[in-house]
Amino acid sequence: MSTSFRFATWNVLATAYIRREFYPGTPAAVLDARTRIPALVQRAIELEVDILCLQEVEREVFDQLNGALRPLGYSGLLAMKGGRKPDGCATFYREDRCQLIQEHRLLYADGGDNPDSGHVAQVIAFRLSSLRIDLVNTHLKWDPPETPRDRRWGYRQASLALSALGEWAENGIQLICGDFNVTDDSAVVRLFTSAGFQPAHQDGYTCNSSGVAKRIDYIFFRGPVRAEPEPLPLIDGSTPLPSVQQPSDHLPLVATFVSEPA
Repeated sequence: MSTSFRFATWNVLATAYIRREFYPGTPAAVLDARTRIPALVQRAIELEVDILCLQEVEREVFDQLNGALRPLGYSGLLAMKGGRKPDGCATFYREDRCQLIQEHRLLYADGGDNPDSGHVAQVIAFRLSSLRIDLVNTHLKWDPPETPRDRRWGYRQASLALSALGEWAENGIQLICGDFNVTDDSAVVRLFTSAGFQPAHQDGYTCNSSGVAKRIDYIFFRGPVRAEPEPLPLIDGSTPLPSVQQPSDHLPLVATFVSEPA
């Protein structure tokens, strides 16, 4: 008998990182936290997913999301970044569908000869019906394109995230999701695909940065499931993000996963 669940990942854009000059096409009122945070909360509710993974979540935003989602049957987990950074990763899940097995905050020891970045991952295991779900929700650090692979923060973090998942559990699937700050041709994506992961979404852009639309947000999965991705809204380099319709500079990625009977 198959099991299905609806899943999403979304970088909600930390208010602390907003600079007016970064978003010339966005009305000032849309960027105002008094308008934008309630819009984020409403958009999160509208996604109607079983598991919701978020990045760039500040404590105030987590508290407001938790206040709105808990009456709807969700429980929330927050893992703040280190290094006095203002944001972190958060995961919300439906308590009537998902049994929390374990979770921990992975603070990346990724600095090499330099101080660690402070970036984190949430490593979580759920039981959903007869299916075990092992999950990493993370926001990988951006690297300048010319950085050699062995000096890339993001690649080191991706390697640590992959190691944190470990081996497949019996009758289980594994998910790695979040804002990876890389495009499809990157070493990070090749690292995951070489480990047997595949992306839920095969096309579409997820953000518009500096007038260039790109895909840098992902849901990767491996195990006996198939993904049924929800189409992404069409955006290009002229699409203003955030906007009235989209309260972050990233789009949420949504997919339904259906387990394949053995």
